Amino acid sequence: MRVISISFILAGTLVLTGCKDSSDRPLSYDKGVYAGKAEPKLTANQVEALRHRGALQR
Repeated sequence: MRVISISFILAGTLVLTGCKDSSDRPLSYDKGVYAGKAEPKLTANQVEALRHRGALQR
């Protein structure tokens, strides 16, 4: 009986841990509009590395 009680308490704690305040993210979205932070521009070395990796996949 004690093991079952502990299991229920542990399961309840895990379920309630998943419930958090969602005030830090938007609740409505505009279709086709990215609302995230802007990505930094790639350097010339990063672009070249991506081209090289892409060429290896062909």
